Amino acid sequence: MNETTPALPQHLTPAGGFRFATANIDWKDFLTEGCYYKILDVNLAAHTADIIVKFDPGARCLFHRHVAATTTLVLEGTLHVFDQTANGVVEKIKPAGSFSSGAENEIHIEGGGDEGVVVYFSMRGTDDHVYDLLNTDFTLRKAITVQDFAKDWARWSKP
Repeated sequence: MNETTPALPQHLTPAGGFRFATANIDWKDFLTEGCYYKILDVNLAAHTADIIVKFDPGARCLFHRHVAATTTLVLEGTLHVFDQTANGVVEKIKPAGSFSSGAENEIHIEGGGDEGVVVYFSMRGTDDHVYDLLNTDFTLRKAITVQDFAKDWARWSKP
């Protein structure tokens, strides 16, 4: 590096690899203790919602089922996914950089590893219905729609 080249911020330095900077995000409580989210975009006409979710270390969400096509990218930490299968629960561990696409109709719980996790979720529906929150017996607790995210976003965006 010469004197005219400015130093890159630490979260962009090649030696440390890319790190998604989350220190200044205005996180909102999301569903369960130790779980937070930030809405990035909502498009009602296209039936899409893009969010980032943060789990504290060991925090978990509720059982849910993605109805819309959902893409995920683990930005920080390790995502733990507990899939409910016919043979019981199967745990998947996804480190930072893991990308998944198209998980629909799988029943699972997601959460943070020992250091927590930050995950980008992109939901692309054919209608407003994007996922279902489930009770522990897997019955419907609440259907979540793009409209739900739009209402939160509008409320948080007001000056």
